Amino acid sequence: MRTIGVLGGMGPAATLDFYGRLIDLLGAGSDEQHPPCLLNSATQIPDRTNHIVGVGPDPTPALVEGVMVLEAGGADFIAIPCNTAHAYLEAMREAVGIPVLDMIAAAVAAVRRDVPDARQIGILATTGTLTTGLYDRLLREAGSEPLHPKEADQASVMEAIHSIKAGNIGPDERLERTAMTLVDLGARAIIMGCTEIPLGLDTERLPVKVVDATQALAEMTLSLALEELGFDDVPVGLLPESSPET
Repeated sequence: MRTIGVLGGMGPAATLDFYGRLIDLLGAGSDEQHPPCLLNSATQIPDRTNHIVGVGPDPTPALVEGVMVLEAGGADFIAIPCNTAHAYLEAMREAVGIPVLDMIAAAVAAVRRDVPDARQIGILATTGTLTTGLYDRLLREAGSEPLHPKEADQASVMEAIHSIKAGNIGPDERLERTAMTLVDLGARAIIMGCTEIPLGLDTERLPVKVVDATQALAEMTLSLALEELGFDDVPVGLLPESSPET
């Protein structure tokens, strides 16, 4: 088995959710059947959205330090259960000699797999993720059109995300309302593109397919950890162009 490195803490509850999915996906019968995992819950990384919109410090140095700690600890590759942190992915990849997965690419690959005929895809995410267009380019390359919430709805999404970060786990009407607004605008699928959103959105109440970026990353992470895939087998974009075969 390969050793998983997880750069988490953005936020802690979302990181816990991600690790729980690794456990649930495997369904192991003993401790020894689980792959080793190093978790760096780097809660002091500056807010990514605040930096992107110009009201906060640059998180790049702390993100780079976070992946370097995992590499030094013996991780074979790194997963980052925070969508907005992927705006800084290239800097993190350049700082280490082990692969760093791309959560955004994993989610878009899930869109291609699960809703290949959906033309318009709604995105529920932080303002930082939407502002940087992290999903937009890959969705358009896949033949889909990204739909963003309107400004007032996006403000509600951010309020819900901050509420979940503050410990209010459970269905949040603001997320459901915004998702339904995207459906009304023509979305035939919704991406949960923030790791807090699965903790606050009841997907069974929505009339369209919902693609969970956290789940997509967990599935890829576990496949690599169990060596079901070689690094050379991973779809283009999920890993750096030159990833060592560990």
